Amino acid sequence: MKLEKITALLHEVDRSGVTEFEIQDGDFRISIKKTAARTESCQAAPEVSSRQAEPEEKEEEVSIQEGTIIRSPLVGIFHASDSQSGEPFVTVGSTVEQGQVMGTIEAMKMMNDVVAGCGGTVSEVLVKDGELVEYAQPLFVIEG
Repeated sequence: MKLEKITALLHEVDRSGVTEFEIQDGDFRISIKKTAARTESCQAAPEVSSRQAEPEEKEEEVSIQEGTIIRSPLVGIFHASDSQSGEPFVTVGSTVEQGQVMGTIEAMKMMNDVVAGCGGTVSEVLVKDGELVEYAQPLFVIEG
């Protein structure tokens, strides 16, 4: 595989929500794993190896115990309510049903709903109103 293709592949994996990627073509094999960096910005750095590495467990800064994680479907500004003075769609302890709107993300002046993937009780709200969120960033945890 050419260096340009490997570099492009590294950039694509870094920008995506993928944490592990492996490809094999004949005798050539590349394994890419992103691990959480211990910086305040909590950015992941790609790690490339030509052999299979032992899986490493890294502690994330988000304290998710258990439950279903609702992730951001895109990059944008998170809004907890439909207006600036309105009540938030959900708070910790709120009961939600599958498909219920939990918040919105503003991207390019378009509002995109964040919906519950399952029913249950909101146990954690991991973002604040007006905060910039990344693709696949955890937003909520639903238990039950």
